[in-house]
Amino acid sequence: MLKGFPPIIAEHPIAMILGSMPSGTSLEKQEYYGFKHNRFWKFLSRYFHEELYDYEDKKKLILAHRLILWDVIGSCEREGSLDSHIRCEEVNDIRGLVRKYPDLRYVICNGKKAYDLYQRHFFDLPLICLSLPSTSNANRTIKEEDLYKKWEAALRQALVKEGE
Repeated sequence: MLKGFPPIIAEHPIAMILGSMPSGTSLEKQEYYGFKHNRFWKFLSRYFHEELYDYEDKKKLILAHRLILWDVIGSCEREGSLDSHIRCEEVNDIRGLVRKYPDLRYVICNGKKAYDLYQRHFFDLPLICLSLPSTSNANRTIKEEDLYKKWEAALRQALVKEGE
């Protein structure tokens, strides 16, 4: 069984970004989105206009912008890193996290697997769910600039301050 990471949680989060399960490289490095060709951190760096030099900078970015970063799956069996190879998954306690953080309004699912699992297990949570194409290097069905624009629009929607 592969085991994922604990969440990175800002003090008063308003949006949660959920992946499916860390890749093999991410598990080895003990870093969310640790595979250098995954575009997740590149997109967040661009959106927030912040340089990210190391994993500490990446975690600080999540904390500074009222986000939670986690995965739907807490543990599973998988050969390789493809979501299609995931089996025997056990989900994280997302329900408990939502109860603990009442300001949480949005969940952004990074990829189809994360979205499908979220809908299967947590469809009744009172969050607005935004499903986005995966930032994974394996997802080459959409041009990078178009993918970024989808992520930019979702982040803008999820992080807008009330009253704006």
